[in-house]
Amino acid sequence: MKKVKLKIAKILFIAIALIITIQIPQFAATDNDKIIIQKSERSFIIYYKNICNSEFNFAFSSNKNANESELVFITSVKDEIQKEKLNTAYINEEIYDTYFKDNEDKAYIWIKDADMKYVVKAEEIDLSEEYVMTDEKIDFVKNTSKRITGEEVVNPNETYKKIWTDENNIEHTIILSQYLVHTNEDTNYYYQLEKIPKGDLSSQASTLYNIAEKLKNGIDSKFEQFITQKDFYNLYQELQPGKNDSNWIKLDANGKILEPEDTITGDKYIIWLKAEKGNDVKQDAAFLLCYQEDTEKVVKEVLEEIVKLPRTYESTASIIAFCVIMFLIIVVLVLRHKTNKDKRQNKH
Repeated sequence: MKKVKLKIAKILFIAIALIITIQIPQFAATDNDKIIIQKSERSFIIYYKNICNSEFNFAFSSNKNANESELVFITSVKDEIQKEKLNTAYINEEIYDTYFKDNEDKAYIWIKDADMKYVVKAEEIDLSEEYVMTDEKIDFVKNTSKRITGEEVVNPNETYKKIWTDENNIEHTIILSQYLVHTNEDTNYYYQLEKIPKGDLSSQASTLYNIAEKLKNGIDSKFEQFITQKDFYNLYQELQPGKNDSNWIKLDANGKILEPEDTITGDKYIIWLKAEKGNDVKQDAAFLLCYQEDTEKVVKEVLEEIVKLPRTYESTASIIAFCVIMFLIIVVLVLRHKTNKDKRQNKH
């Protein structure tokens, strides 16, 4: 009986523990739920996706297991720089020196909503470079495709054409997309093409291309814009070729970069660019959606007509008769000449 009661007690204990575990709210936010923007060496602002539209209170501690009753909560502030005026937590120099400076730039944050209910508990805030966006990084993202200026050529009359005729006498005209770099005489330009085949949705290059398109088209939410800029910057830095990479191709003075001839409509390319002016080296990227048009037409054959006189039996007979008559005339003249000569000899 005691064993049965003991088993029942164990089962109840496990069940109660599971219920309690399930009911405990999950406070940790993912990397895409918050964004940290560095404003100066010891000054930061933190946006939280789910609470930035309402006022909240926050507190820091260098100890993850800090006594919550001893936390000092501060009211959030609105980022007046942004049009949306989002509510943010902030780290000023005093907070940085108190909680982060001697703790490898890491501390923990607790957040309560307007009803003083916890929405974040003891979440790590890491101010290391890889987790933080700066104004310089944001400007880098905004100026991508502008550091080295150029444009996609979409007018078929100004782009590259290849014309060839096949064995069936059909003329093909292939129009290829191209990107035109605006070159300067005192600068050397280089490029690399990274192909994203049509239908590729999972590669890192495809992800970078799609993020670039998203930024180009504009993002309504300021928080989503920050997150997207962060994703773009980190992936760009991972994928871009080094300035001393051996695969750089020197660009001709005309600045034209053609898509390869085996490209099909719908293929995409990241065009990595490099410009060297003395010791100054700039790198950039452009994004090209390829279009290839193949038109056909039948080539008209021009036949050379040669006019010839018809050969008939009548014309042949006329030629023979003419020759016979001429022969007879010559014979008569020769005989007459001989007769006259004999007469003169007889007189003498």
